[in-house]
Amino acid sequence: MLFHYLKVKLAKEINMKNVTIKIYLLGICLLLVSCEKDLMKYEGEEGVYFAVQWGSDKADSTTWAFQSYSPVDFINLQGSQHQLKLRVMITGEPKSYDRYFGVELNSDSSTAALDVEYESFLTQYTIKAGTIYTDIPITLLRSENLQKEMRILGLNLIPSKDFSLSIPVWYHLPPHVSSERYKIFNSSYHKIELTDFITKPQVWFGGNAEGREIGLWGEFTSKKFKLFCLLNDLIYDDFKNSTIMHYVRVNVINQVMAAYLQNQMDKKTPVLEDDGRLMWVSGVSWNSIIGTPYKPVL
Repeated sequence: MLFHYLKVKLAKEINMKNVTIKIYLLGICLLLVSCEKDLMKYEGEEGVYFAVQWGSDKADSTTWAFQSYSPVDFINLQGSQHQLKLRVMITGEPKSYDRYFGVELNSDSSTAALDVEYESFLTQYTIKAGTIYTDIPITLLRSENLQKEMRILGLNLIPSKDFSLSIPVWYHLPPHVSSERYKIFNSSYHKIELTDFITKPQVWFGGNAEGREIGLWGEFTSKKFKLFCLLNDLIYDDFKNSTIMHYVRVNVINQVMAAYLQNQMDKKTPVLEDDGRLMWVSGVSWNSIIGTPYKPVL
């Protein structure tokens, strides 16, 4: 009896172990199937699309919106040119070899002039082996036209033997925020908006009294403002509030301007405003009346 009891018990234990092993193996199989689903490769059309993102500096850049346009305001930039980089991404997996796509000017939307508002750019770009994007450098030029009107530079992506235009319409996708203007747009087209509008900034220490310039900086003019920026390495945003343009900084700018204008006068090469009067800030040795041209003493 004892022998029979032990035999039955051992058989049950072996059977339970077999069940446990089978359940364990089944779990592994299910896990492998799940992993295989997670690792499924992209099977759609391999193509290119503009993936230009920008947004508020106060927001997390990983949630910045995909934008259909790029504003370039030269009033907030130094120098006579600016290089803008436009990101182009691919759908599909990276490859072990280089692939190519094209870019062309959209003549229907573009009002910017070659070698006036932008330099020529390549018509073919490369997605290098092992990568999923590239940045297209576009050199933009400052021109006097931009002080009067906005100029547009529109660009189209061109398909190739390697890539189609896989996302002709871009839809807003969380967690990214919406575009500044559109939730839905053509992702094979990107618009660059060029301006250089100069208006009196929020902070300006000066003006005129019955035509006579007064204050530290006198009357605002775009010519004077540009000289301020050139001599003091400033941009338009530096004048947007008194926290940035604090009183110490105001006085330093005034001293630099006064010294420069006085030096030019002493060299017999005075700086004139568009109406012919002497450019003025506090500290120079002359007065300035708006509309009264300078007449040098012979």
